[in-house]
Amino acid sequence: MEIYLVDQSHVDTKYSRPLSDRSITVRYIWPDLVHAWAARDEAMVDEIWDDVITDLDSDYAAYAYVSSVGIGA
Repeated sequence: MEIYLVDQSHVDTKYSRPLSDRSITVRYIWPDLVHAWAARDEAMVDEIWDDVITDLDSDYAAYAYVSSVGIGA
């Protein structure tokens, strides 16, 4: 899964953060994610997303809101 950050170009410099795109392996939740996505179960996708970003490290909160997520198989 590739995680692309929210566009910070309209954020005041004092509030913007130097972040980079991230990649993470999500095989352990892949079937649940695909099922939730297909069912348009936004609450489950959100719950899975919370699980995914906690694996990113101490900066996980910076990835709570992103511009897009790339999912490839």
